[in-house]
Amino acid sequence: MVSRKAIAVAGLSAIALAASGCGGDSDSGGELSAAFKKDFSTAPWIQHVTGMELADGSGRGHLEVTTDLHKASDTLTSAICLAAINFAFDSGAVDEIPEGTVTGSDGVGLGFCA
Repeated sequence: MVSRKAIAVAGLSAIALAASGCGGDSDSGGELSAAFKKDFSTAPWIQHVTGMELADGSGRGHLEVTTDLHKASDTLTSAICLAAINFAFDSGAVDEIPEGTVTGSDGVGLGFCA
């Protein structure tokens, strides 16, 4: 369940994204990431998440989750990606479920989810 504080933080992030005209500025991404980490603080994979960036594309939004992982793990990568895109939608940061990617510590994509 998403806490009221997380919804407020994500809502502020969405406002900041809309005001900036494009997604992914570091302040709003940091707020979304902090709210996500707080809500999923007991998830066994949360310590691997190092940041999130929400970008408005043409049409559907895109959420990139950065991690400290060095290689893809189908179970771990999928769990992180699906939790992140559902959190972004449920918190109101986006109007529809975004596409998502998980990138490793070296910036290489480890997985994709939609």
